[in-house]
Amino acid sequence: MSDKTKPKKGKKKVLIIVLVIAVVLVAVIATAIRSMTSQVAAVVNTVEIQPVQKRDLSDTISLKGTVSGVTQNNVTSKALAEITAVNVQVGDVVAAGDSLCTLDSSSIEEKIADLEKSVSNSEAVDSINSQQTADALTRAKEDQQMQLEEAQKAIEEAEEAYNGAQIMWDKSEEKGDAEFQSLLSAQRAVEDAKDNYQKVLDSTNRAIEDAQTSLELDRYQESDTTAKDTLTDLREQLEDCNIVAPCGGVVTAVNVSVGDVNADSKTALVTIEDTSSLKMVATVDETDILKLQEGMSATVTSDATGEEEIKGTVSRVVRVKGQSQATDGSGSTGGYSVEISIDNTELLIGMEVKARVMIKEKSEVLAVPYDLIKTDESGNTYVLVAETNSDGTATAVRKDVTAGEEVDYYTEITGGDLKEGDMLIYDYTGTVVEGGSFTPSQMYSEQDMVMEGGTEAEVVE
Repeated sequence: MSDKTKPKKGKKKVLIIVLVIAVVLVAVIATAIRSMTSQVAAVVNTVEIQPVQKRDLSDTISLKGTVSGVTQNNVTSKALAEITAVNVQVGDVVAAGDSLCTLDSSSIEEKIADLEKSVSNSEAVDSINSQQTADALTRAKEDQQMQLEEAQKAIEEAEEAYNGAQIMWDKSEEKGDAEFQSLLSAQRAVEDAKDNYQKVLDSTNRAIEDAQTSLELDRYQESDTTAKDTLTDLREQLEDCNIVAPCGGVVTAVNVSVGDVNADSKTALVTIEDTSSLKMVATVDETDILKLQEGMSATVTSDATGEEEIKGTVSRVVRVKGQSQATDGSGSTGGYSVEISIDNTELLIGMEVKARVMIKEKSEVLAVPYDLIKTDESGNTYVLVAETNSDGTATAVRKDVTAGEEVDYYTEITGGDLKEGDMLIYDYTGTVVEGGSFTPSQMYSEQDMVMEGGTEAEVVE
């Protein structure tokens, strides 16, 4: 019997132990639940208050971009010849007048020599032709004078014969038909002589006019100027074989090498950016481009200059999408853009910089978080502040406000009852109502949370 009863006692001990453990677990869980419930209630029943302050509500736009020179010079050459020397490379700093590259002038000089000989011969021929035309005019005038003198002499001789015939007619007692015919013949001879004079005058005048016209045409007629124009162009090319920097700056592109042939006078051989004045070029979002205006002030910073704030001014706003130019001259960057002149010459071309452009400057204005402004049924706006009572508690009091512009998280208060230093209730949940009371332990501020980790309290109903 004793052996059979021992197992029963062992089972009772195990059962008791299990029951004890279960009771302990239930007690622990209940305590944890009560603690968590207390903590949640404490969090729910606290209220944050902060003093109303004056703030800087200046509206700014932040931009990112790169540094470039205000002016960019693409250096070209009229000389269509082989590149014989390139004296710079990308990154070189050059001064105005420094030699950039040279082109072969020998072939151009040979062409000039051949054309000068051809033009000289042509000019000599033109000179001879002009002289011949002038001589023809002189001869025409001399011929006219001689022929008119002869015609005038014939008139005079005919008139003398007529006068003699007239005298004979007058003295003749017998005026027969023979005498009359002699007088009539003499009269006709005078008329014929005068008609001949007029004909000579007309014909010689035409000869003179023709010679004069030939001379004028020869003088003003444009001869074939192709050779002369080519010669002028070659001389300009010869003068452009030694390419020098038009300004001081940094070489940002070298597009030719020794042995290349400059086939187009418009092709940029070297690009120089003038570093005597710098600018920032930045792409602007669609939402901000209409806010920007030329003349707005900006603050520029860079990793290279650390915390130094560099003054800048918006110098150009490009409101046509896709028309902004890349700083390396490669073409459009695609987007709206802005250029900001920089009051600093220590930055380097291509450096990445940031800028804050001042859109509206409002410093030291009364402001509160925009989501703490409430609106009643009549459309009036107000906020709730905590006013301290004599017993140390506080009451939620309504303060009517006039809301101004909203900048970022804050709204400017332009009128109403709210004053600087009032303890604004930060009620984001909407549970605090006008007239509600709070004990000192129920109220906390950001400073309290930082210094003490916050305070738990319950709302006094």
